[in-house]
Amino acid sequence: CSVEALLKLDNKLAVDEQKIVDTVEQIKAANKMEPSDENAGTVAWLDNFLSRSGSLRGQLRALKVMEDSDFVQQMVKAASVAFGGG
Repeated sequence: CSVEALLKLDNKLAVDEQKIVDTVEQIKAANKMEPSDENAGTVAWLDNFLSRSGSLRGQLRALKVMEDSDFVQQMVKAASVAFGGG
């Protein structure tokens, strides 16, 4: 996995995170009008995803200063496993 690919992934995650933040705000607004356990659970799950995604993006930014190496490839694989891939 190249550094270029890591940067592309970082950018994609940033765009997706913003969409999720917007969705969370919409759900919270709807939940104020009609409180729902399902909405609360969805917000909690999305907040957890945003936290993990932010951590992954931090790791990607730290790795971009490194050359392509076995370590970088292992980190990318570990990140994909953490997000249910693998």
